[in-house]
Amino acid sequence: MSYLGIFKLKAVIFTLLLTCHAVLAAQPDRFGDIVIEVTELTDSIYMLTGAGGNLAVSVGEDGLLLVDDQYAPMAERIAESLANLPGAVLSERPLKYVVNTHHHGDHTGGNAFFAKAGATIIASEPARVRLLARAPSAASPLPVITYHEGVYIYFNGDRLKLSALKGHTDGDTAVFFERANVLHAGDLFFNGRFPFIDLESGGGVASYLSSQAQLLTMINNDTVVIPGHGPLARRDDLQAMHDMIKATRKAVAKDIRSGLSLTHIQERGLDDGYHPLAWAFISEARWIETLYWDLLKNDAQQ
Repeated sequence: MSYLGIFKLKAVIFTLLLTCHAVLAAQPDRFGDIVIEVTELTDSIYMLTGAGGNLAVSVGEDGLLLVDDQYAPMAERIAESLANLPGAVLSERPLKYVVNTHHHGDHTGGNAFFAKAGATIIASEPARVRLLARAPSAASPLPVITYHEGVYIYFNGDRLKLSALKGHTDGDTAVFFERANVLHAGDLFFNGRFPFIDLESGGGVASYLSSQAQLLTMINNDTVVIPGHGPLARRDDLQAMHDMIKATRKAVAKDIRSGLSLTHIQERGLDDGYHPLAWAFISEARWIETLYWDLLKNDAQQ
């Protein structure tokens, strides 16, 4: 079997694994003990963590705006946390917008709950296409405001720059609260861990690096950075992960040119300094595999 055939076979297997993961994610027992934690970033911007991607919330005279909404079983707990934010009584200041940074269920599972409550869902056009393909029914409300390059939202005395990017998927969005100097990078940034790059949803290592480079030009050392996953960060943390991806990609490319198989490269592993970046979903071996197939795919297209 050719390497492209192997790549397609692995893609099918990985898709099945993601499907199983989604089924498990829909089971409420998994989330029974999860508590939403709230971190105040400014007088109007908060980060919420729970199960799934990190959330950002803008609170003010215009109401509330939420970036991402985690898994569906977390929606009610997120709503309770929103209602308990300072000055955010939902009867007076409703949740008006939910921005999806991409289509994955750990970032969009609460869409139905919050849309039913009156929020407008916003996402890039490619993310909407992915959401439509995943759940084409009235029970799964789609974004009603979309964009290809980006859009500005003027909200709560700030200007939010929504940048349409790609790399994690083909429909990523980063949200920059310009006055507050807070960036929600979505899954274009996994802080302190190997990233998940969804090759089957249009993601790619080169475009991931390009998008990160664009984000780095947007922010400064005082910017508070909310990663898609992992602890709160700064510009140096994003730069460190950007450099790690470039270095490990270069190492795997060198091994491929030397004629090593994927198995041999995984057995050799990466430099010891990268070992702490492995986590439950993306082990070192899986990160090497992502780099390997992405590099071969790019070579085949050239």
